[in-house]
Amino acid sequence: MDDEEREVAWLAMPDKAPVMDEAGEEIGRAEGLLGDTEDDIFHGIVVRLARGGHKVEVRADRIPKITSRRVYTDLAADELERLPEYR
Repeated sequence: MDDEEREVAWLAMPDKAPVMDEAGEEIGRAEGLLGDTEDDIFHGIVVRLARGGHKVEVRADRIPKITSRRVYTDLAADELERLPEYR
C-alpha cells in the first residue's frame, strides 16, 4: 500500500475502484455498493469482472479492506466463476 492509499469506510468506496483477488491481481471494477445506508449495514459490492464482463456480487465477508484506491478481496482466481450473478 502506498502513502496515498488509506483504508476507508464502505460508503467511501471509490467509483469504479479496481477490485483485487487474494493474490493482488485485478479481477474487475466495482460497479456499486450493496447495503443499508440508513443503518450502516454493508452487504457487499457489485463487480464487473475483467474476464467476461458480467456483473457478480461479492459478499462483505469476502472483502477484508476497502481503500481510497482499491477494494481487496480474499477471493482466489478459481472462485470467480462461482460468484452469484448480480441482477
